[in-house]
Amino acid sequence: MSGYQTIFKKEVENHLYPFFWQHGESHEILEKYVDKIYESQMKAICIEARPHPDFVKEKWWEDLNCILKKCKEKNMKVWILDDSHFPTGYANGKVVSSYPQYLKTYMWCRRYDVHGPIPQARINLQVLKGRIWEKPEKDIRILGVYMAKRVESEDDEIDSDTLMDISHCIDSSRLITVDIPKGAYSLFVVFETKKGGEETTKDYLNPLMKEATQILIDEVYEPHYQHFKEEFGKSIQAFFSDEPRFGNVKGCEATIGSDMPLPYRKDLEKEFSFDLKYLPLLWTKAQGKENEIRVQYMDQITKLYNENFTSVLGKWCEEHNVSYVGHTIEDNGAHARLGYGTGHYFRGQEGMHYAGIDVIGTQIVPGMNYHHDAFSTGGANGEFYHYALAKLGASASHLDPKKQGRCMCEAFGAYGWNEGLKTMKWIADSLMVRGVNNIVPHAFNPKEFPDWDCPPHFYAHGHNPQFPYFPVLDQYMNRICSLFSNGKYPSKVALYYPAENEWASSYTPVEKLSKYLTQNQIHFDIVSKDYILSGKCMNSKLKINETEFEVLLFPYSQYICKDLVDFLYESNVRVIFEKELPSKVIGESKYFKQWLTKVEILKDLDEYKIVPVNNKNLVVYEYEKENKKIYMFFNESVEEDIEFDFPLKNAYEYDAFKNELYEYDPRIHLSSYESKIVIQSIESYPVKQRTLFKEEKEMELDNWKIEFDGKTIGNQLKFVSSIKGYEQVCGTAIYKTDFYLDSKCKIKLILEDVYEIAQVILNGKEVDTRICKPYVFDCTEQVQSGKNECIVKITNTLGTKIREPLSSYLPIEPFGFQKAILMKE
Repeated sequence: MSGYQTIFKKEVENHLYPFFWQHGESHEILEKYVDKIYESQMKAICIEARPHPDFVKEKWWEDLNCILKKCKEKNMKVWILDDSHFPTGYANGKVVSSYPQYLKTYMWCRRYDVHGPIPQARINLQVLKGRIWEKPEKDIRILGVYMAKRVESEDDEIDSDTLMDISHCIDSSRLITVDIPKGAYSLFVVFETKKGGEETTKDYLNPLMKEATQILIDEVYEPHYQHFKEEFGKSIQAFFSDEPRFGNVKGCEATIGSDMPLPYRKDLEKEFSFDLKYLPLLWTKAQGKENEIRVQYMDQITKLYNENFTSVLGKWCEEHNVSYVGHTIEDNGAHARLGYGTGHYFRGQEGMHYAGIDVIGTQIVPGMNYHHDAFSTGGANGEFYHYALAKLGASASHLDPKKQGRCMCEAFGAYGWNEGLKTMKWIADSLMVRGVNNIVPHAFNPKEFPDWDCPPHFYAHGHNPQFPYFPVLDQYMNRICSLFSNGKYPSKVALYYPAENEWASSYTPVEKLSKYLTQNQIHFDIVSKDYILSGKCMNSKLKINETEFEVLLFPYSQYICKDLVDFLYESNVRVIFEKELPSKVIGESKYFKQWLTKVEILKDLDEYKIVPVNNKNLVVYEYEKENKKIYMFFNESVEEDIEFDFPLKNAYEYDAFKNELYEYDPRIHLSSYESKIVIQSIESYPVKQRTLFKEEKEMELDNWKIEFDGKTIGNQLKFVSSIKGYEQVCGTAIYKTDFYLDSKCKIKLILEDVYEIAQVILNGKEVDTRICKPYVFDCTEQVQSGKNECIVKITNTLGTKIREPLSSYLPIEPFGFQKAILMKE
């Protein structure tokens, strides 16, 4: 036994579920691709119609049966995406074709500004939205008409105290007749409409209606169960929802209060707790009164989304012995908004059996923790993706008992062909060090090569030169994900999830304090109001599920909700606000002023730091499992090394690439891109010895011959891409050199400026393969006295050769390496 098996007395489990796209390829190709997925050390698949031409019809069942049969032979598990294409909610076209009453519906507002006095003023309400030359929408239903006095302000505000319902003034021809008093007034017509602002999801089900979600079940879930019920809970493990959403408008900036249609279902207005005369405040400012109304609306529809969509699908899956997994769109703040979002990350996830996020489209790029150009809509808010996204998913997995600590991330897709294993490893580390323990790599695409659909594709019919090295990364990810499963994350700081703050007014986004805590190596979970109110306060701690928090940290906001104030007032939990105390309450609380005297303003949280180091690039994860403590240290810098002391007793270093245990050195050195795993246990384990150098002598190797595609192309050490005629080649370059030693000794080879996979062979024996920094190879076992023949194989990405538009978001790196140093004792 080695490494993981030695410590935990069992094999590493599979935590990788790569997308396997279906277009109706031959069964021979499908079977070959399952073999290749297994060969890459991924022991499961996530099947997606991308799109299959015959989804939930005969050819689909034949293809699925072929894949399932092959997976059963290899004991591979299967997840299935739950619609004919993404985002989930199309129900294979059944809603628009047969149940139009369950299509998405919206509520919108038309504002008319008038100046009085005008007795019996008349306004034609035939065309409420759209251009003047457009035909009026048929069967539009007016929910109410309201009038209010305007207030002089730059924001076109109204006086909410003057709001009045004048719906009775409409006649049968939709003409409104009303007396306009002296001064500036606004009339608001609130109406129901089928016209949303996202064309791609116009034919989708209304997620606020159980009956609409049932169509998806009847059209997709039930047919799969009827065809393969004997495999449910066995080879078939889960259904996967991909990016379901409200879709009332396109994009991530759909903040409540902007001029957009809002999610609606019939008679929704009757369910609101506020007076309906305040409906216009969902779009219009009214000196602060709008904030309370908007919070109540968003609170209502995010709960309804969960009750009528997520939880319905989750319940069906539970009843059929499979899990419900997937993710919504969290991008650039969409997690707490409408449009691409579901209004509230945690409510959108509640009912799922894994927490879910995705990292695609150059959202996370090594070193770029700031806003940058990206494939994703509006570019990428690197601060959110680096510091908040994975923590949202990991926190949901810790706080929701249904999720059992499981957090899934769809990763690597739509980065273009310039993304190789080096970048994938950095992304994987950034996710795992924050608590993600299941990854859906994106993707295996059996369509004829080249296909421009969101590369990179991992096998690409043999065209991806890095595919032979995928087992290096995949086994590494599986080992670390296995380490960080079925245990406990010992967080003591709860960072408040500020969805209600976003809905109400100006506030600090969650990524700001997530960044502060991460860069100060402080463990934390992001905690929503729902989780806080469901928790138990004991001994000055807030217990949620199995986690006991000592501190509740609030980002800045002008507002705080009444139920939070009342709950926390009765507890002795330490509450800290980021920079200012809230000045207003959503609702009325008699405890508010007294409670504010008990809370603090943030100075620092140094007592919760895990390591005594001041380095913003160091990310630390701690995990408790089977009476052991497991630490992961990751250097997120792409340019600087980190070194610090972390003294531990009874500790071991675990090399997740080699699956080996080594003696623990409390002086931890991390090069850029590097991570280390440390395990503390009272048990004793056999360890391998690192090669230690008492005194190092350096010798630079610069006499190299370069070969590519069977030809010698250079006789000095340089990048292949700098050689004329080889600027755009991809594949494996072979660098060869000889060196001489008087006697066998301890030796290591250090390569610099490597792009990007390096495999070292010394005297015909493989030393190691490295996919990222540090490119350091211990050659002590392979070295011999006299002449030594050294071969370095460098493999680049297809991005050097294929220059399609998606690949423009990452730079084309050079090919090869530029420096080699031999260190010997």
